[in-house]
Amino acid sequence: MPTILVSTLDDEGKTTLGAYSLCFPYYIAGKSYYAMLLECRNSSNTAQNLLKRGKCALNFLEDSYRDFRETVKLGFPGQTSKEKMAHCPFELEKGLSEGEDRPLVVKKAYQVFECTWDDGLENAYEDRERVGQLDGIEPPYRNFNGITSKFGCHFILKVDKILMKERYHDAIVNGVKASSFPKVPVDFGYRDSTYFWYTKF
Repeated sequence: MPTILVSTLDDEGKTTLGAYSLCFPYYIAGKSYYAMLLECRNSSNTAQNLLKRGKCALNFLEDSYRDFRETVKLGFPGQTSKEKMAHCPFELEKGLSEGEDRPLVVKKAYQVFECTWDDGLENAYEDRERVGQLDGIEPPYRNFNGITSKFGCHFILKVDKILMKERYHDAIVNGVKASSFPKVPVDFGYRDSTYFWYTKF
């Protein structure tokens, strides 16, 4: 369960990052596209931005204590996008997907999935009308896509583009060796409303 940084666009059209661990493969075969599942608080900046604009990028970083410390800082609830990004050390750049409504991606990520929320599943586009309700949302709820509970959201994210550092792409094509594989962090942890606990790499 890697902790990733999710890029979205805020109301000023600027990229903001949020840290998430509840992001998993959803469609991996048998469909016309690949998809990821992101689970988050429906009041989070990320959820609100996805409900409004439907675009994001999933940024996967290699294991690094320094980067992980900075990633965790981007995961605390209650901050505005501007407050969160004021001291963000990660350099951002344009991805490969077309359009002006796309968030930037983290330059040092070993892999990025540029995604679009599939809001047609379960008619989740109707949840856009409930944007801005930050103190909990009353029923009705969706079963698996959109606003799923008073405080929760699930987003089925269609993978539009996969960006990968060239050396890692080549390793997948030509055969992976330990020296050519990124240090992918897989962490077991827990968080409450204030603190994070994680094992070491």
